[in-house]
Order: sequence, then structure tokens, then C-alpha cells
Amino acid sequence: MQIIIITAADANYFELVRGTILSVREKPEGANVAIGFFDLGCTPEQLQWLETQVNIIQKPDWDFDFPGKNEAPEHLKGLLVRPCLRKYFPNFDIYLWIDADAWVQDWRAIDLFVEGASRRGLAIVPEVHRASLQQYGQLPQFWQWVYQQYEANFGEEVANQLYSYPILNAGVFALRKDALHWEIWAEKLDRGLQKSGCVMTDQFALNLAVYSGELFNFTEMLPAWCNWIFNGFPVWDKQRGCFVEPYLPQEAIGILHLAGRQQFDRVQLMATDGDILEISVRYQPKKQEAIQIFQEPKMTYQQPELSKNNLLQPGDYISPGFQIIIPDSYFPNMIVADPNASNWPYLRREIPHNWYADRRHPFIGFLNRDEAHILYNTALQFKGKKALEIGCWLGWSACHLALAGVALDVVDPLLEREDIRQSVIDSIQGALNASGVQTSVELIPGYSPQRVEEFATQFNRKWSLIFIDGEHGGAGPLNDAIVSEKFAEADAIILFHDLVAPDVAKGLDYLKERGWNTVIYQTMQIMGAAWRGNVEPVKHQPDPNISWELPAHLQGYSVSGMPVSKEFPKQKMPTLQQQKSQTIIQSSKSSPQTFPTNFKNILSTVRPYTLLSESRLFSLYCLAKQICVEDVPGNFVECGTCKGGSAALMAFVIKHYSRRPRVLYAFDTFEGMPAPTEIDRHQGIPANLTGFGEGTLKASISENLDKICELLQVRDIVVPVKGLFAQTLPKYKSAIGSIAFLHADGDWYESTMDIFNTLYDSVISNGFIQVDDYGHWEGCKQAVHDFERMKGESFSLHTIDETGVWFQKLK
Repeated sequence: MQIIIITAADANYFELVRGTILSVREKPEGANVAIGFFDLGCTPEQLQWLETQVNIIQKPDWDFDFPGKNEAPEHLKGLLVRPCLRKYFPNFDIYLWIDADAWVQDWRAIDLFVEGASRRGLAIVPEVHRASLQQYGQLPQFWQWVYQQYEANFGEEVANQLYSYPILNAGVFALRKDALHWEIWAEKLDRGLQKSGCVMTDQFALNLAVYSGELFNFTEMLPAWCNWIFNGFPVWDKQRGCFVEPYLPQEAIGILHLAGRQQFDRVQLMATDGDILEISVRYQPKKQEAIQIFQEPKMTYQQPELSKNNLLQPGDYISPGFQIIIPDSYFPNMIVADPNASNWPYLRREIPHNWYADRRHPFIGFLNRDEAHILYNTALQFKGKKALEIGCWLGWSACHLALAGVALDVVDPLLEREDIRQSVIDSIQGALNASGVQTSVELIPGYSPQRVEEFATQFNRKWSLIFIDGEHGGAGPLNDAIVSEKFAEADAIILFHDLVAPDVAKGLDYLKERGWNTVIYQTMQIMGAAWRGNVEPVKHQPDPNISWELPAHLQGYSVSGMPVSKEFPKQKMPTLQQQKSQTIIQSSKSSPQTFPTNFKNILSTVRPYTLLSESRLFSLYCLAKQICVEDVPGNFVECGTCKGGSAALMAFVIKHYSRRPRVLYAFDTFEGMPAPTEIDRHQGIPANLTGFGEGTLKASISENLDKICELLQVRDIVVPVKGLFAQTLPKYKSAIGSIAFLHADGDWYESTMDIFNTLYDSVISNGFIQVDDYGHWEGCKQAVHDFERMKGESFSLHTIDETGVWFQKLK
């Protein structure tokens, strides 16, 4: 019997689907099972990894014609394609679908799905079990939502008939190739799409197909542990080392399904012995064996290929004073490539230095000659010590590190690919043999920061030199910097490449705020170093024939070999008091050193008073600091303050960095969330059914905002305003005046529209706006784009993490 497991994802869901796939592949039963994958918009790098793990990759079509198809998001194809799996993956007997946010813990579930589909045609799990919170008082609300879904897609008659039936979860199911369900499901789905069409239409179409005809008797209803949905939490069994049902006999969960709660990672769960644990509910890949490269000592060796400066090509530049190596002959596919072949927006194509790439992948660049020698000459002072590289691509940078004599550990997910791994081994081994340098290199497949932390913990590893050149977007570089600091020696240097990208620079910003010394190297893609202890970075002279410019996000850093830019002196901390509804500005008598000014220490203080992720808090911190240092005029406004941690954080930045007096207005009901509307959903689930609906997140000012402001000594900077946005924002608009920084954390559609309609015009040109729930609440996202269309503008949104975004107002 031929079985195929199928899943789908876009770039945003890649980390989750990677867990899905590895949870199959890393089990003995799944090592050779066929896996199919629908590419809904993955990056080239992600597809390279997928090619090493799955058997078939397909791009789905629009298999149904329906109103609004041309405006529908690409990822909707991944839902609508499910009744058509046989078209894309023919000649299998059993088709087992697993959503990207689900993963296999116990193979018994897979066996049961296959057996159920073999027997009846369809095997699926109803969303009902003993631990489901819906069963204990929430069914009326849930049934109302189910009724609305059926009515919207199939009409009132169907809604009245089926609203109280258990939902069959289409996120995990198995279908036999000749099951009657395929055609009937497709027919029902096509019908629903003509009337409505949303992310839940395909699931309700399948439910209608099963419940409204003869298919019920051809459907195997499996137990909840086969597809455990987080409307009830499992517990952790320490002895078995797995998630189990919370009630006896506590069966091991077969498949854990986050079911749209992709923000879940580490959560507090009860253990079977009654302990409360903080544990990740995502799949944890097995530790993969590192590949070791040892240079064997030789009696004699030649080194001409690695040291002759006359091999430099026109267009190469190396800073004076550097020791030079030329390992080009061990990279036979390396070419001087055309930078216009790359569509990366942060490539500085105007710099007239050679841009090297591999002829097999001419759109992905290497470090240029000058950058490689910054790396090599920095590594020379750490000869014999441990070094770490995060992201090696085809080994060009790793080779320069190894030739300096460091004991090198390299972490890169692409090392799972046989062709890339062998290419890296051949190049480094050849260069080491030619040079006679005696050292070791360990190639470690996996993603940073998780794999770095696993490896360091497993082998009690710390590194003296760390080179970060991995993920260049989102929270990746920041997370790399955080894990690097954790496992850096007391005397250490951390190098960065591609600081021209703002997200990469956040990693260096983080270390600077943590007290590390920093310097920038003006190269084609801009490198940088952070160091501490008894070490120093190399001195570098930028190419004098180039008129170098520094991007705005790097202003304030010193540049090696160039005049030191003046930094703004820290000002006395302004304090603001509210008296008779008027803002009175006074000079503070406190010292700027009252609290440490680095982000990490502030984070530990504000953490109990905020639900924001560390990435979103760090973004607030950086944007606020940039406004203050650049002396951009205007006050700060936060809409959606809750316990006050983020407001206090921004006020702290004002206190320590602002060159002018400012006030931060903190708007919130402080009595809990207002009522959401129909559009306020997460992954199609109404807000009131998510646990964060009306009345939640109540936080009294005296017990929360006042306390954190007192801890950071910023109470006189923060002006709390209690009430609904629709009532308070118009009233205070005049008092607020110009806004330099607006933090919109309103969650719901109407709240977000109230914020933008009332305050957007008060945000000055080049001011910043950060939106907290853009990627989480569908209403918030739609409000941003509805307002954008209404204003006739296009917001250049920068992704912070899975939910937060920010942009700069341009006019």
C-alpha cells in the first residue's frame, strides 16, 4: 500500500512546517515514507532545505473559480487544494494530510489514520474531547460561531441542521484514493465559495459532505489524541518524555495541532506529577551529528596559492596591513558575478568592488575580498581557540576562518544537503591540506538559534570568536546575537556581515545596548564587530577611492579608519507632571545613571508588565531611541497600554536619550478589551472564542502602570488616559500635538481604525508607527490596509516577528 503524507506552507510558516516534516522523517517509520509539499511562497533557501526532505514539491493552482479569486491571498490555495490531492500526487493509495502547524509525536496516530481510511474511506478527528474547554460552558458561544460559518457558506437551512454537530477538523485527515468523499467534498466546497469563501470554507464543506448524506457511514471517527487541538492543554509525562492526555489513562498524544495558535512556543503546562513546567509545544528536532573535518599534519607543504597578493583581480580591494590569503583555487565554481542578478534590496550594487558568487548559484554572493580578510585577520588572534560561524553557505567564509587556525564550529541548515555539505568539505579540506594549518572544523546541520544552543549545551561549548551571517530578515539576526552572547567567552569578538540590512543591524544594536564595544567596517555590505574583555578588533582602512555613506540605521556607530562621529551628549532627564489637565515640563534632579541603559536589563524589569515579545519590545526601544537621538520633534503615544510595560520602556528611552522634553500618552480602557466585531478573528476563529475576547486583559493603573513607571522612575513622563479610543483620542488630540512615535496596539478593527483616523495626521513626516497585532488579528490587518487605501498611500511595512510590523510615515 502506497502512502503519502502531504503538507503546505509559505515563508512565514516555514519554521512550523519544518517541524512537521522532521517529526515524520526523524522517526524510524517515517524515514522512507513519501512526503509531498505544496509551496505557497517559500524562499529559495527554504526550498533548498525542503528538497532534502520531501519527495515531491508542487505549486497549487486555483482549482475552483469563485468571486474575489484574483484578490485572494496565495496561502488560501493551500486550503482549497485539499479535495484535489490526487491531481497533484497521483498513484498513491492513502493520502494523509497534516497542517503545517501540527507535528507527529507518536506514530500510532499515523497508523490509525491509515487503518481508518483503508476501512471506511475517510479517517478524521472530531473537535470534541474531555479536556476541551468548549465542553464546559462555552458550547452556546461556539455553536453560534459554527452557525455563522454554515450560514455564510451554505445558507440558513444547513446552519440550523448542523450547527450542533461536532466539527471534523480538516487540519489532519486521511483519505483512501477511491473514497467517495473526494468529489462530494469538491462539490460542496465549490458551492460554498460561490456564496462566501474564507479560510474555513473548505473545512465546513467537508463537514457538510460527511453529515448531510451517506458519507457518515464511510467515515472513521478517531480519538482526540490522534489530532490534539489546543482547545484543551495536554500535560507532560516526565517518565515517558512526551505529551499526554490530561485525564486517565493519559494516552500519549499522537499528533499535536496548534490549530492556528502558531504564536505558541514555550508555554506553562502541568506535568503528570503536578509540577508546573515551562515547555515548548513545538517539535524539537533530534540532535544531528556534526561532520568533522580534521587537517592531518604533513611533513611538508606549499602555500603559494594562499598567500600571493599578485593573484588579486582588478576590482579587488584589501585594507593595508592585512595578512593575505587567496584560497580561490579550492572554490573552482567561484566567479566574479553580476550583482544585478540578485534581487536582494540591500545589496550595495554601486560599490565598484568585485562581487563573488558560485556559478551554480550566481544570485547569492560571498564575502568580497576585503570582507573575507577582515574575517581572516580577526581570526588570527584566536588561533587554537573555539570559533563559531552561523551561516556558511558554500564555505568561503568558513575557509578563511579555518585557515586562521581556529577550532571552528559551523551551523547552517543547508548542510543537510549532500551536495552543499560535500562542496564545503572539499573546499575547506583542500585549502587546509595545501596550507598545512592544523585545526578542526565541525559542520553542524540545523537552524540558529536552536541548534547553536543545543550544540553548546550538549558539549559545554563557549566560543571566543563568533561570525553571524545567517538569516538576514525578521527576528533572525537579533536571535543569533542573543544566543551568541549567551555562549561567548569573557574575552570575545562577535562579527556581523550585511549590516546594510536594518534587521541584521538589530543584532549589533542589541550587543551595544548590552555594553559591548562596537565598530563598523565600511565594506561593500558593511561588516561590524562587537567585543568585550581583553581582545580588540582589527583596524581597517576603507577603500579611499570610494565616497562611503553610512545608512541611517547605523548612524552613531564609529567607523574603523574614518573620523569618529560625534555622539549627542546625554541630556538631563526631563520629567513631566500632569496638573489640571495641562502638561508641566520640569527639569529632573535624578541622574541618568539611576538605571542601566542597556535593553536587556530593562527587559527583565518590564517583562512582568507586558505581553509583547522581546523582538517587538526591542523594536520599540530602537525606534524610540532613534527618534530621541536624532532629535525628531513630537510626543509619544501608545494606544493599548494594558499593564504598561511597553509604555514604561519607551518612557525610559525618553528619559535617558531625548534631547528635548517629551511626554508619552498611554491610552487604554484599563477595564479589559472592548467588544470585538465579526471581522475580529484569528485564523478564522472569532476573537471571543480565542481566550482574548471581550473583558480580558483588565489591568488597573494603580496595580500595573503606576508600579512599573515607579520602578523605572518615569511616572512623571507617562500620562495615562482611561476610556475607549473613540471617546478619548479626539478629546486629547489637541493636547498631544505632534506625534513622533505612535504605538498602535488596539487589536480590533474598530479600535485600530479609531487610532489611525484620529492620530495618523498628527504623526510628523519621518515619524514611526508600530502596529502590534497586524499578523495576529485579521481585523487589525484589514484596518491598516483599509486606512492605507482611504489615504491613497502605500505603507512600507517592516516585519518584526510573526505579528508585529512598523513603518515610517513619509509625508
